[in-house]
Amino acid sequence: MRIGILGGAFDPIHLGHLAAAEAALERLGLDRVLLLPSGEPPYKRVHASREDRMAMVTLACEDRPGLQPCGAEIDRPGATYTVDTLRMLKRDHPSDEFCYILGRDAAETLPKWRGIDEIATLASFAVIERPGAGALPDVPGLKMESLNVKCPDISSGAVRRRVAAGEDIGGLVPEVVAAYIRAQGLYLCEYTEAEILERLKKVLSLHRWHHTLGVADTALRLAERFGVSPGKARLAALLHDCAKSLPYGEMRGLVEQNVPDTDDMELDAEPVLHAPAGMVLARRDYGVRDPEVLQAIRRHTLGGENMTPLDALIYVSDFIEPGRRPFPGLDQVRELAETDIFAAMRLSARLSNDYLISRGQQPHPKTIALTTGGEAQ
Repeated sequence: MRIGILGGAFDPIHLGHLAAAEAALERLGLDRVLLLPSGEPPYKRVHASREDRMAMVTLACEDRPGLQPCGAEIDRPGATYTVDTLRMLKRDHPSDEFCYILGRDAAETLPKWRGIDEIATLASFAVIERPGAGALPDVPGLKMESLNVKCPDISSGAVRRRVAAGEDIGGLVPEVVAAYIRAQGLYLCEYTEAEILERLKKVLSLHRWHHTLGVADTALRLAERFGVSPGKARLAALLHDCAKSLPYGEMRGLVEQNVPDTDDMELDAEPVLHAPAGMVLARRDYGVRDPEVLQAIRRHTLGGENMTPLDALIYVSDFIEPGRRPFPGLDQVRELAETDIFAAMRLSARLSNDYLISRGQQPHPKTIALTTGGEAQ
């Protein structure tokens, strides 16, 4: 059999990748094309986990005859190199002939690939050309042929940027892949969840760290019940207190410079100022661009006008997370949160206001307004 291999980070896989694979399948007379997501590329940072990228490739191959997902690099720990993958595939399928498919930019780097001399004995190469490109690089012993294919002008980076900005990616990736990205909350910021957790653990106190995990777990559990994206809910919850460890002066400076809708009452209230400061850090330090996620972080202490389900979910999850010490009314809020997130929000606001008044403090008008409504109509 003659087997094509289209490798890449597939971060995420998009319609351009699939068009190239299907064109190669037909033009080169291949029996099938393996879509091979890289495990840990040595020279490239990936944004989604191995497992998520493999899942998206598997979904993309559904109902596409001749295309087959291949986890040869995903399943191998550590940095992955093409020579090792080809060596393994040839060992397992000694009678098959392999043709490695790659774009022109990648082909230009072939002379520098690790083990290129051995690669030349394991596979031929088909290079998807771009208009105006010159001669292919000369690699002794390596068989290469040009493949002129008109593929959609799409890049994985462009897809990620659109997701981060809350924009539609229809027409860029298969719908099943778009649905997976939405469900898993991929590409909402510049870091994977593991990287976010690693950074937060370094800057938060142990108590705040456990609180954050509790809020994130609560928000994720309740999200779909109220029509909220689980990915957005978890990201907003993870970052809602990301500014909590900053000194008050630094928080105030961040907010004064970057959040124009704050008032003196909020600026003077250290216990709540980490919410707008957290929005700034989420955008600046974690690369969050989605306006809904940023707004939910911004509103998790005082609330705001026209609270969305995501806003209310983060506000309530912060209030009821399992690590909260018991206080009068907490169990009632938790019970309401299972069926009516806005009713739970209103009761949370009322309890917060009552607590402040009992201590001789004035509640903020935004939180007072939450007790009688506040949700978007």
